Amino acid sequence: MKKIFFLLGFFLVILLFTGCLTTLYPIFIEKDLVYKPELIGNWKTSQGDGKEGSVEIHSLANEKTVELPGKISSIKNKGYLITYREDNEITASYIAFLARIGKHLYFDYYPVPLETEKNADEFYMQHFVKMHTSYRVNILKNGAFELNQLDGSYLNKLIEEKKIRIRHEINSDGDAVITASTEELQQYILKYGDDPEAIQKEKTIFSKAL
Repeated sequence: MKKIFFLLGFFLVILLFTGCLTTLYPIFIEKDLVYKPELIGNWKTSQGDGKEGSVEIHSLANEKTVELPGKISSIKNKGYLITYREDNEITASYIAFLARIGKHLYFDYYPVPLETEKNADEFYMQHFVKMHTSYRVNILKNGAFELNQLDGSYLNKLIEEKKIRIRHEINSDGDAVITASTEELQQYILKYGDDPEAIQKEKTIFSKAL
């Protein structure tokens, strides 16, 4: 039964991420990383639709139970573990790095397997590839900060209209899967990042939990 709930939740996550920009590679290299200790702690989140939640942000360097993929171990001192909770249950967890690209800060999220995912059928899980998602970060004067997702539909539109050349593949649903290198992704962000249509209007506000 738990596996059924996990699979339903997994497909729900896919639906929730519809429209956001997902990429095979991260948007940063090590020299871009910015570590802000003030982001560590417990946060309340709120969105324009009134939805609220709670988030814990920890230093990735202090997390001994998280399996770090690839070369992340060498830069873990500059990373974060971001855990989302709902009704005191963990709903999602991510390895995240904060990077400065041009004049803006961005979070690069990479999913961490949940316990329910670890118990899912191994052959089934081999059909999924973990992707990176990117967010514009705006740190406010009161210590809170805002996240806005980069909009994948905007980049897809540029690709369809042949206004941009960026590495991608078209999947069976006709959607572009962005396989561009980190360098290509940064070039895209630098050129189009200030276009209001390139960033989703919906924002999530993070306020320190009391």
